[in-house]
Amino acid sequence: MKKFIYFLSLVFALTLFTANSGMAQNKQLTKKEQRKLEKQKKKEERIKKSLASRQYYAKLIKNKQFVFQATRLYGPYGHFYSVTPDINFVAIKDNKIILQFGFQGVVGWNGVGGITAEGFLTDYRFFPGKNNKQAMTVTAHIQPKFGGSSPYFTMNISNDGSADIQVTLENGGVLRMGGQVYAPSQASVYKGLTFP
Repeated sequence: MKKFIYFLSLVFALTLFTANSGMAQNKQLTKKEQRKLEKQKKKEERIKKSLASRQYYAKLIKNKQFVFQATRLYGPYGHFYSVTPDINFVAIKDNKIILQFGFQGVVGWNGVGGITAEGFLTDYRFFPGKNNKQAMTVTAHIQPKFGGSSPYFTMNISNDGSADIQVTLENGGVLRMGGQVYAPSQASVYKGLTFP
């Protein structure tokens, strides 16, 4: 009888050991499952970074403390021209705005081959977008510092801070630029001379 009980407990122990090792093997993921899991983790990290970036830029824009540095100036038929970001920018601080564009190697009114205009923002509005995939938008009117017509300003901002700005003049002319939004402390711009 003792031998039978010993034999039975040995068989039971072996059965448990085999079942546990089988479960351990089942818990190991296949290469395909591992790739899928890694892909999912990377996607979640990208979404988390994108949301944090969106909140950062939304705060800058809501507080009216940012500099947009242009890398592209769009022509009337969709063509674009690469421009130097340190002399092509829109700087907003509270309700003040500086709008400048210029071309290196060209003589202009402002000393940097273009125009520098200063003014004040009125009717400033920030639209956060319906969801995190939709661009954030800012609209405002620009009241020039020395009087004159009041252009309309629109800016669309992506989660990564890339943006497009369109300034519509009262005569129907449009100035459109593409570039990147920065905090004032991170921007590197050179302001030219302002004329009335």
